[in-house]
Amino acid sequence: MAEWFESFFDGLYAQALSSQFDECATLKSVKIVKQLLKLRKDQHVLDIACGMGRLTIPMARMGFIMTGVDLTASYIRQARRLARKEGFDVRFVQKDMREIAFDSEFDAAMSWFTSFGYFSEADNLGFCRRVLQALKPGGSFLVETQNKSWLLANFRAHSEKTIDGIQIVIRNRWDERSGRGISNWTFRKGRVTERCRSSIKLFNGAEIRSLLRAAGFRDIRLFSNPPVGRFTRHSQRLIAVGKRP
Repeated sequence: MAEWFESFFDGLYAQALSSQFDECATLKSVKIVKQLLKLRKDQHVLDIACGMGRLTIPMARMGFIMTGVDLTASYIRQARRLARKEGFDVRFVQKDMREIAFDSEFDAAMSWFTSFGYFSEADNLGFCRRVLQALKPGGSFLVETQNKSWLLANFRAHSEKTIDGIQIVIRNRWDERSGRGISNWTFRKGRVTERCRSSIKLFNGAEIRSLLRAAGFRDIRLFSNPPVGRFTRHSQRLIAVGKRP
C-alpha cells in the first residue's frame, strides 16, 4: 500500500508551496541554519527533504557544498533546473530519506519545515541513524519542526487559507495513542479539486531529544522558532541540533 507522502506533495500542493515563502523568509531561515550549525564556507551540507531546493540553492550561493535529497521526483527536477540556471553544481538525489546511504561525508545535515516524523517509530529512528552515519565525526544534524506541546494547547480542528489563488481547507485530528497529527486536506483552484491526507508523528522537546539520543547523537540543544531563542513548551516551533560524537 502506498504511503501518504508518496503522492501528497505533487499537484496543487506543489503550486501553493512554491508561493508560500518569499525571498526574505527564505534568507532568514538560511541564516538560522548557518548560525545554529556554525557553518563555514566550503563545508559539505546535506539537506534532507530539500523540496525544490528552497534552502539548498541559497546555501550554495553562500559557499557551502550542498547535497539535497527528496522523494518527490518533480521537486528534484525543478531544483536541478534552478541550480543549473544559477550556475551552481549542487547534487540533488531523488530518494526516500530512509534509504540514504552516505558514509561520514557531511559536516552538517538539516531537515527543515516539518519534514520529520513521517514514518513509524522504528523507521523514524532508523532514518536518524542513517543521518548519523552520513555525518563526519563531530558533524551536526538540525531538525526544525512543530512543537507538539504548543500544537495541542492551540489545537484547531479546522482551518482555511488561500495561497496564490489556491483555496486550502484542512481538517485535523489528534491521535493520542500514536502521537500523530492526522489531517485531511482539500485543495481547490478553478475547476480543479484535490484531496489528500497527511499523518505526522509530533514531538515535544523531551521526546525529540530522546529520539536523537537513541540514534546516537550527543550534545543535543533545543531552540524555539520563531524567534530563535530558548525553547519552552510554549514555543510554536522546535529546532533540535545534535552532534555525531
